[in-house]
Amino acid sequence: MLGENTQEAGTHQAQRMFLMAEDNPADAEIFTEMIHQAFNGQCATVCVDRFDKISQVLGEHDVQALILDMDLPDRSGVDNIIQLREQYPTLPIVVLTGNEDLNTAIHSLQHGAQDYLTKKQVTPDILERSLHYAKERKNIERKLQDALNDAAEKNVELDTQAKHDSLTGLPNRAYFHDVAPRILHRAQRHDKKVGLLYFDLNGFKKVNDTYGHLTGDKLLQQVVDRISQVVRDSDFFARLGGDEFVLITDVIDEKEEVTPLIQRITQQFKSPFEIGLHKIIISASVGISFYPDETNLDRLLKQADKAMYEAKKHRHSLTCYYADKLSSELSYTQKVESCLSNAFEDNELTARFQPVINRRDSSKIYLEALVRWYSKELGVVSPGDFIPVAENTPAINDITLAVLAYVRALFSSAETRGLKVEKVAINVSAAQLADDQFCTLFLKWLKELNLPTHCICLELTERQIVQNIQKCKEQFVYLRNHGIQISLDDFGTGFSSITHLLELPFDTLKLDRVLISHIDSNTRNQALVAGIVEMAHRLDMTVVAEGIERQEERDKAIELGCDFVQGYLISQAMPVHETISFYQWK
Repeated sequence: MLGENTQEAGTHQAQRMFLMAEDNPADAEIFTEMIHQAFNGQCATVCVDRFDKISQVLGEHDVQALILDMDLPDRSGVDNIIQLREQYPTLPIVVLTGNEDLNTAIHSLQHGAQDYLTKKQVTPDILERSLHYAKERKNIERKLQDALNDAAEKNVELDTQAKHDSLTGLPNRAYFHDVAPRILHRAQRHDKKVGLLYFDLNGFKKVNDTYGHLTGDKLLQQVVDRISQVVRDSDFFARLGGDEFVLITDVIDEKEEVTPLIQRITQQFKSPFEIGLHKIIISASVGISFYPDETNLDRLLKQADKAMYEAKKHRHSLTCYYADKLSSELSYTQKVESCLSNAFEDNELTARFQPVINRRDSSKIYLEALVRWYSKELGVVSPGDFIPVAENTPAINDITLAVLAYVRALFSSAETRGLKVEKVAINVSAAQLADDQFCTLFLKWLKELNLPTHCICLELTERQIVQNIQKCKEQFVYLRNHGIQISLDDFGTGFSSITHLLELPFDTLKLDRVLISHIDSNTRNQALVAGIVEMAHRLDMTVVAEGIERQEERDKAIELGCDFVQGYLISQAMPVHETISFYQWK
């Protein structure tokens, strides 16, 4: 039976069309009449007696709803509803059946029916309400599903953004730390090995300084494009930040399996990178470590990072495998990190003060505070060993506070002897300035220790500043507005840039010993220092010559215009009481 209620249904005035799947002709006639009464004749009803005829009608007519008998000759049960919902997700379905089983009704509603009516209880009014609300429920269901789908898509997008680097599209540091442990676990389960490659670009800062950061960004994108083409799909390639990348291999049987991978990566740097009109030649240094030589991911990264910096020392070979020699160095670093927390509890940190002398008047002195650590377990620990470790932990702030306590002791001792300390320079890290709260915290410490801000100068190296120039600039302005001076330390090393002198508000420029050593006989350094001094003075900066060890160096530095001199020739760094004696002698 496939036909239409022709009572009014055939006219163009019919406003609704319903499809009924019912194999009992008597029931079909009764319920068609009920529908007709419910909608005052403003409807049409198409009846089919088999499930497989439903699709034909739906393909030919715009049906408002389907009235479905649960038991049809060719198919029956809840599966009918499931199939219809999958094929026609916007079609409202009202079950009209002689089956009064409650579980069947529940399952029908759970799997896509909008209502479940029994033939014994249905009336025109009930049928009209059911068909009306079935359409409303379907609309609500569709809108809800659309909203859920939209939310799911947004969640996927947000998840992708959270896990991937916006510039290169690579997985970011957080995603790497999520995936890498699973790879190591799989290697452990199958008794396999894993290679970890840590690399960065040699001379990338020079590219940014020469061509601008936009070109630097495009260079990073091209590097990633090239390397992505030669790594295996099973390897995990991520950007940790800046120009630093890490690649962790899928499980391997032998360490030698990473050799072709490394060769493919380094080969990508053989040809220039073309960006606009520029052809840029750049290389990468790669450090490699292996699981299970080290099973902890953080230490595995440190090993590869250590090997990478070892590779940078030997430009004839841009790759380095982590080895026993590096192991002993890293082991010492880990001991330093372990002992650092006890250093504060046991008062092992002290400060020494090195005088910085005015070239015109040797009685005009300011001081640089230098932190020193004598560990009960490790002995004398060089600042070059423990400061880089502390920079990555809250201990760096504890070190600064400990130094300030010694500065307070120096001021107090000087005041009791009628002496005046003009200024003390304190070394801080750009990692501290990257924290929005540091400046407020530093000013709070000065207030608590009763240290005048105009007597304090903060020193940073350019190597640290370039990591976050904009943030440092904001913090410099804030600190200078509170009377604190800013000094650029170690100028003249490989990180030096005239641009930074123009961008950042420095009060003092300190020339590194690399420029001052034997300056009395090095005419090229003389010309360079003279030019830097002239430029710094025009920018209203004072200039300090660091590392003065010979009288000839001192005389030449002063002749070239340096405002202050500092170094072992004048004095080594001294404890508080010796510093006071030095003041009294001067």
